[in-house]
Amino acid sequence: MRTVVVALGNFDGVHLGHQVVLRRAVEEGRRRSEPVVAATFHPHPRAVLRPGEEPPLLSTLEMRRELLLRYGADEVYVIRFDKELSQKSPEEFARDVLVGEIGAGAVVVGENFRFGHRASGNLDDLRRLMRSYGGDAIGVPLRGENGEEEINSTRIRAMISTGDVTDAGRLLGRPYAVRGRVVEGDRRGRTIGFPTANLLPDPAVVVPARGVYAGHACVGEKRYAVCTNVGVAPTFERGENRIEAYLLQFDGDLYGRTIDVSFTARIRDERRFSGVEELKAQIARDVEEARRLADDTA
Repeated sequence: MRTVVVALGNFDGVHLGHQVVLRRAVEEGRRRSEPVVAATFHPHPRAVLRPGEEPPLLSTLEMRRELLLRYGADEVYVIRFDKELSQKSPEEFARDVLVGEIGAGAVVVGENFRFGHRASGNLDDLRRLMRSYGGDAIGVPLRGENGEEEINSTRIRAMISTGDVTDAGRLLGRPYAVRGRVVEGDRRGRTIGFPTANLLPDPAVVVPARGVYAGHACVGEKRYAVCTNVGVAPTFERGENRIEAYLLQFDGDLYGRTIDVSFTARIRDERRFSGVEELKAQIARDVEEARRLADDTA
């Protein structure tokens, strides 16, 4: 049976700290001439252990897989988290999952990684168990390349949920992005000269706070500057929170397509306007600001 180097973690968001884990795994894989497998848990453990209390996610499983491969993994292995897995002792997890299922010869984790029933296992336990199988375990601090403060998904979620997408992007190592299918909306944007794509994201992911944002939209292989409103359109008293993206210099039909919309910077809060003309004037200013910010991050 082949052995591999396993980068192990939840990896929600694949932020800069996770990328350090992946880089260390790649180094170990090269040293051993073994492939690197990124092993991620799905669904989120809290969704199984405390249903209804799980945090909103920074990435869908599909996006997480793409990011893990982008940042160095040769393969991605999804560990199905269920009640049975949650009952495994650290010894059983190492034997059955890491060595038995994945074929781990070495495991790289964040230095605060916990595993096994009631999170009873720590890095020292993982080292001891892996060495009993002739392997090894390596712990790394979840910090960016410059050794700044510890990076974790909880902090990044909080930043995004309050609209601080710039700092969130700094800790992610790239702008936060939401993937979703374009669905039919009110078609009101067309009537005022700014047709928007009404994005329906996975309900499990975190959505930025209400407001107007600059960023980019990826449609297939093409990338467009975008001005995105997250909110309830108070001028029209819609009431329902939506993500509505205006793609600059795009001409075409997006209905039914799946696109990625990133959030680079927050332009302003969402607010009510006195009427359509005031709203149109403000959107025009927002679009120009989004264009300027897009040029700065091109």
